[in-house]
Amino acid sequence: MDSNKPHILIIDDEPSVCWALAELAKSMGLGAQTASDADDGMAKLSGGDVDVVILDIQLPGFSGLDALPKIKADHPDLPVVVITAFGTMETAVTAVQRGAFEYLLKPVDMEVLKTVLSAAVEHRRRSVELSAAAPAPVADSAIIGRCPAMQEIFKQVATVSATDMPVLIQGDTGTGKELLARAIHRYSARSAGPFVAVNCSLLSGELIGSELFGHEKGAFTGADRTCAGKVESAAGGTLLLDEVGDLSPEAQARLLRFLDDGEFYRVGSSQPRRADVRVIAATNRPLRAAALAGQFRRDLFFRITGVTIELPPLNRRDEDIDLLIDYFLAGCGARGITDEAREILNAYTFPGNVRELRNIITAAAAMASDRSIAPEHLPEEICRPTVSTCDRAAEASPPHADSLEQLAGGLLNEVLASASEQGYEELMARWEKPILAAAMKRFAGNQARIAEALKMHRSTLRKKLRGYGLIEEKSSQ
Repeated sequence: MDSNKPHILIIDDEPSVCWALAELAKSMGLGAQTASDADDGMAKLSGGDVDVVILDIQLPGFSGLDALPKIKADHPDLPVVVITAFGTMETAVTAVQRGAFEYLLKPVDMEVLKTVLSAAVEHRRRSVELSAAAPAPVADSAIIGRCPAMQEIFKQVATVSATDMPVLIQGDTGTGKELLARAIHRYSARSAGPFVAVNCSLLSGELIGSELFGHEKGAFTGADRTCAGKVESAAGGTLLLDEVGDLSPEAQARLLRFLDDGEFYRVGSSQPRRADVRVIAATNRPLRAAALAGQFRRDLFFRITGVTIELPPLNRRDEDIDLLIDYFLAGCGARGITDEAREILNAYTFPGNVRELRNIITAAAAMASDRSIAPEHLPEEICRPTVSTCDRAAEASPPHADSLEQLAGGLLNEVLASASEQGYEELMARWEKPILAAAMKRFAGNQARIAEALKMHRSTLRKKLRGYGLIEEKSSQ
C-alpha cells in the first residue's frame, strides 16, 4: 500500500458494493482495500495503515454492530462509517453509542459519502497529530423513518441522550413528539429513572402548583391527603412538559423558579424541596416567535431550549409512508393492503400526521376484518378529495399575472373535465417532467445541486427522476 495517502477499509459482503465504494475512494485519491466479513476486516486492521473504515451492519458471522466496539477498543481514534439497508432508530443509536463516526443508509448517496469520507480523513489526520479522539454523532428509536430528515433526527437523539441538557421538541400535532421524548429518555443515563409527562395545556389556577409541585394535606379545599407533584415524581429521571407553549404566565413563572435552582415548594408547605430532573419540552407552536412577540417568557424559552429538535410533518416524509403503513398493519394484525389502497394513502397529505395514518390503518383493518384493506375500507374524504378542497387551495395562493391566471384557469377546467381518476396528477406530470428535465440540463445532472435549488429532498428528487425516466433505475447496493 502507498503509505503517502490515506487508506479506506471497506467491510461488506456484497462484492458490487465493495467495488463501487473502492472506486469512489480511488477517485478521491484514497487507497482502498476490502473485506467480506468482520473477521477478515479485523485481520486487515491489525496490519495497520487504515485511516477510515466503512462498515456494513448485515455481515456473515458476527454483525457490524458487534464488530464496531471491538474496532473502537483496538483503534479508538479510527473513524468508522456505518452503512445499512435497515435504518431503524435502534440501529442508529446503537451504532453511534458504540462509536460510529457517521451512519448512512443504503443505497448510499455517493455525493454524501464523499463529504463524509473527506471529514473522516481530516478527523483521522487531526487525531494522529494531536493523539486525541473526536466525538461521534447519531440516532433514534421505535420511531419509524428512513427519509433524510428522520435520519438526522435519529442522530440528534443519539447526541442529546448522552447529555443532560434541556431539549425542546417542536412539531405539528400527531408527529410523535412524546415518542421522541421517550426515546431520548430511554437512551440516556437516566433510563432507569422515571419518565413523567405533564400536559401543560391543562394547568391553570390552583392546579398549577399542585400538579407540578404537589401539595400538603389541607392546603386547599379538597386536599384531603399529601400528594407529590409531577416534578417530585420525576426525580432521577425525565420530565416532559408537553405543549409547554400553552402554559399560563403564572405557570411559566413558577416553572422558571424551579428550573433556575432545582428548588420548589409543595402547596401549603414552607419546607423547600429539591428534585434532580432532566427537562424535555414539547410544543406545536413556533415558540421562539411567541417569545420574541412577548407571548411566552423569553427567559423561560432560553432556559428550556438547550437543543431544539424539529419533527417534520408527514407530508414532508414521502419515503416513510409505506414503511409506516406496514408498521401499523403489523401492529393491528391486518392481513394486508391492496396496491390501490396503498397508492391512495401515498397520495394523501395527512393533516393529522403519523397519528392520523395510524388511526386510518387501525379503523380500516377493523372494517376489512379478515381481508386485505381495500379502498372501500378507507375514509371517503381520502379516496375522493372534493373540488372545494382545490378551490380553498386556489384561494390561498398568492396572486399571479393575468396571463398565468388564465393559463391556470384553463388547466383547472381541463382537470375538472377529465374522466381520469388521476386527472390532476396526470396534468401535473406533464409540467413537472419538463421542469425537472430542464434542471438536469442546467445543473449537468448534479442531483445534489438540483435538490438544493428546488428545495427538495434528494431521495424525493431521485424518485421523481426515475419515475419520469430521466435517470436509470439502479439496483440497491
